[in-house]
Amino acid sequence: MKRYSSTGDFKLKALPLAVSLMSAPLFVPVASAQVLEEVLVTAERRVESLQDTPIAMTAMTSDNIEKRGISNTDDMFASLPGMGGYSAPGSRGITSLSIRGISGGSPANISLDPAVGMYLDGVYVGKMLGSALDLAQIERIEVLRGPQGTLYGRNATAGAMNIISRKPLGEFAVDVTAGIGNYGQQTLKTNIDFDSIGQVGEGAGKLNAAVSFLSKERDGFYKNYSGGEDFDTIDRQAWRAALRWQPSEALTLDYVYDHSELDEVNTLQKTVGFTEGPTLGGDRLNFLRNTVLPSATGLASAPGADPRISARWLPSIQKTIDAYERILAGGEGRPSGGGVEVTPTTQSEVDGHALTAEWQLGDRGALGDVTLKSITAQRETETYVAGDLDDIDSSLDANGIGVYNDGLHAVLLQYYGGSSGASFPGVDALWTAVDQLGAGHSMQDTLSEYEQLSQEFQVVGATQQFDYALGLYWFEDEANYDRRAAFAMPLAGRDALRYTLETEALAIYGQGTYRFAQLEDRLALTLGMRYTEEEKALAYDLGAVATPFGNKPAQALSRDENFYNFSYNVTVAYDISDDINSFIRYATGYRSGGFNGEVFNDSFDEEIIEQLEIGVKSDWWNNRLRVNAGLYTYQYDDLQTSVLESSGGGVTSSTINAGKADRWGSELEVSVAPIEDMIVSLAHTYINGDFEKYPDTCANNQCIDGTKEAKRGNSPSNKVNASVDYTFASTAIGDFNVFADASWQDTWEQVALSPSVVANTPFLYTNSSMDARTVVNARLSLSKIPVTTGDLMVSLWVNNLTDDDYPSYGLNFQGLGLISEQYGAPRTFGMDVRYRY
Repeated sequence: MKRYSSTGDFKLKALPLAVSLMSAPLFVPVASAQVLEEVLVTAERRVESLQDTPIAMTAMTSDNIEKRGISNTDDMFASLPGMGGYSAPGSRGITSLSIRGISGGSPANISLDPAVGMYLDGVYVGKMLGSALDLAQIERIEVLRGPQGTLYGRNATAGAMNIISRKPLGEFAVDVTAGIGNYGQQTLKTNIDFDSIGQVGEGAGKLNAAVSFLSKERDGFYKNYSGGEDFDTIDRQAWRAALRWQPSEALTLDYVYDHSELDEVNTLQKTVGFTEGPTLGGDRLNFLRNTVLPSATGLASAPGADPRISARWLPSIQKTIDAYERILAGGEGRPSGGGVEVTPTTQSEVDGHALTAEWQLGDRGALGDVTLKSITAQRETETYVAGDLDDIDSSLDANGIGVYNDGLHAVLLQYYGGSSGASFPGVDALWTAVDQLGAGHSMQDTLSEYEQLSQEFQVVGATQQFDYALGLYWFEDEANYDRRAAFAMPLAGRDALRYTLETEALAIYGQGTYRFAQLEDRLALTLGMRYTEEEKALAYDLGAVATPFGNKPAQALSRDENFYNFSYNVTVAYDISDDINSFIRYATGYRSGGFNGEVFNDSFDEEIIEQLEIGVKSDWWNNRLRVNAGLYTYQYDDLQTSVLESSGGGVTSSTINAGKADRWGSELEVSVAPIEDMIVSLAHTYINGDFEKYPDTCANNQCIDGTKEAKRGNSPSNKVNASVDYTFASTAIGDFNVFADASWQDTWEQVALSPSVVANTPFLYTNSSMDARTVVNARLSLSKIPVTTGDLMVSLWVNNLTDDDYPSYGLNFQGLGLISEQYGAPRTFGMDVRYRY
């Protein structure tokens, strides 16, 4: 076992810490065999071996990342054990992550905080907004499973993800990858390092610099039958500049600027069915066929009937029936295309600045080797989304005829039924609103702006028997949200929802590990504590909304609330032998309370998680076989659960405190080097448990039992990962390598529960389940191709080899009628050429 100081110096260490669950390993040639690679990580604020870090975690090196084709968070869901996630419906570059069944909820809702803490070069990314934008240069990705309330703090109840970019090399180097693929995909990724300037400790010191650029474009997966650009395109760029200044051997300053942007058409939201309509008699299509159509036909023939019934309404009823019949006949499954009134698009930009200063103080007596560190950062994001959230083209022709939403048909029936088909001012206002706003089912129009500032100071030290990390952390952010969406047009009008959300948090933390010399350093005790104070303030500014039934008045309100938390962890680790280590860890975590920005004057409390975990890791067969296993249980209090609400004629996402949940799970991972130049890995993760307590939905002395009906959302119970990495031939033209990985996961619920109150009666909408999926990816590479200078590699790749047709997420619009799904990417393939000098 080894321990490494923050300077990277190797020192003996007998403490094996924690279970490290599946980092996709590499091989290192040793005579005629190979061993599983030792990966170095910085999960606990110091450089350590992944296998010796007291946290269940995965680490992927740059080689792993390249072989899996990972360039953003969306690419990681299938590859990593215990991790799930989805891209936000109706948006791009916005990703929700989950670990061990703990999810952050709707990622497009900027008033919600994530459950997985994401860090870019040590800088916390405060919102899921913009989290999926491609990164130009990644050296390593570390995923820590379980609550990380001590070192990582708030909003890491599920775990944390560290994305570490490569530091400048200090010498001229070029690394270029160009790729092409089907659907017109084109990728260019370039990194240039420059020769250093100056010398460490002389004059102004030494300066290293590097720049990176990534461009990725792809045509759409789905045809746009309405004539606009096809759905699910890619058009994104990312670049970064990195400087490393070393004025002396003891002091290093790193500055990184990163910029990402995208301008893309969103993925198609296919309508696959309809919710029950309790006020419409249940089945919406039957309501149109058997109630609306015959009634409108009769009203059209009544004396003095409004001519618009025959000219506009009747043909629109028939077009709606035809459209609904096509949807039900098509059912679920990846479509070839769809139609919309307004093509859904996302435009997003992200800018980040980070300055990290590290000062090595050396041996300070009783304090041991001490390093001081400061991380100062600023990030800002702007995202605009617009267009439909369904694939029903409700465009009106020159005569005002089109596919109307069934809510509009119901109101027209009520109006004309009350007047025996005659025109009157109320129905005139409704027709005018249809002409102005349309008769579609859904339309987005939202601008989100977000900015954060953070400052962290760390003191990291090590003595013969004791390692420690102390820290002080300050964070503030501001989010501005402006939504002009419309649903069931024109009945609810068009939103005028604006709010500003501000957060300020301060935390102090410390963690230490003591190794007992009396037991030859085989036993170690780790204690960590963190205290957090946080203030949130939200200012609602809802403008007046014009509807066919009158104006909704403007509303404004300001609220603020303070939150306090004390999180801690205790870990006991014991080396059973030099190659078999065990640990038991008890940890707590805290996720911020706050306000639902999309629901006026609505708030939720913070959630607390407590987790107990035991694990063992072992290396066998001269480090050619690795078996890691873990068993954990956790309890949630005031669990935050994401819900969709369709009250008031629109659809909003919000968070409620569901109450309590007791869950448990297991993780088993095996990696083996069975023959020369081959690594085989297999992992299985399991999660069990739903809710111990979930709020009831009550009205008129009737209730829906939430505890009985609610299911765990956003995560499958079972997930299996398998991979093979095999260099099967070394020839005069280079080395041939094949890498294949497969991921299977079973069904899962998109949300915990979909209750509502309809006509003063509680009603439970059928929850949409996401199908099981099996995704297989493969890459064939020829590396070390002889060239005059540098290194050349050519790779052929294919993703979703079997073209598995699976939904990645769905939306239940509840009272608005629609059930939609978005689908994972179809089979894609291409070729990459990489040159390094």
